[in-house]
Amino acid sequence: MNERRSKGEDGQTEEGTRGSLDLSDLADARRGESRQPARRLHRTLEDHLGTVDLVITDNRRRMVTTRFRQERREIRLHHMFLEPPTSVVEAVVKLSRGEAGDGDPRETLRSYIRTNRERIQFRPADDELKPKGEHFDLNRLLKRARGLLDEPELDDIAITWGRDGRGSKTIRFGSFDFDQRLIRVHPALDEDWVPRYFVEFIIYHELLHAVCPPEEDQQNRRIHTDEFQRLEKEFPRYEEAMEWESEHLQRFLNRT
Repeated sequence: MNERRSKGEDGQTEEGTRGSLDLSDLADARRGESRQPARRLHRTLEDHLGTVDLVITDNRRRMVTTRFRQERREIRLHHMFLEPPTSVVEAVVKLSRGEAGDGDPRETLRSYIRTNRERIQFRPADDELKPKGEHFDLNRLLKRARGLLDEPELDDIAITWGRDGRGSKTIRFGSFDFDQRLIRVHPALDEDWVPRYFVEFIIYHELLHAVCPPEEDQQNRRIHTDEFQRLEKEFPRYEEAMEWESEHLQRFLNRT
């Protein structure tokens, strides 16, 4: 009899599968809650495909990859696929086999990914972030700016110095990436002649994008809504920050 066992993500063997199950890409908390649905999915895939090495990922760019080698299949799936409907399982199976069948399995998977997009973790790794500059520690200023808004949903927002694009006719002091929940601050502000309150205002402004997301209708998309503008003016040194920007903007634009 062919006994079905696999080596689990914790190094222990598991009954019910032939291939390996790897959850090591997941954070500890998610790994624990993913173990049982991952085992069920693994067994289901092997019922259709034979030996499968299943890897559950938190990849931000590749949600599904499959390959076949040495009589076994390796399937890498984002954790959003841990409890999929039957149609999605069938699409993964067809994709792994290279089958088209009734309908394109890729379109089924694309539709599922679009529906579950909010489960994709776009947050950059810690080693991708550079919050400490020569003159300003952005994490400290971010903490102060968060305190002015007192919104719990801002706690997961990260911050980093951005790229220095010199020679442009305009300058963007900050930006907010909704997917990554990430604020980028222009490195031109990391100077001893730039007042701390101005850098803090830029961070406060970018946080407001998370508090007051854009409003859209059939014709327009308003980024700075009425509520956004109201809250922006509540920054303690708002008038001073706007005046300082007006007086020093040309100095930033003249950088070479």
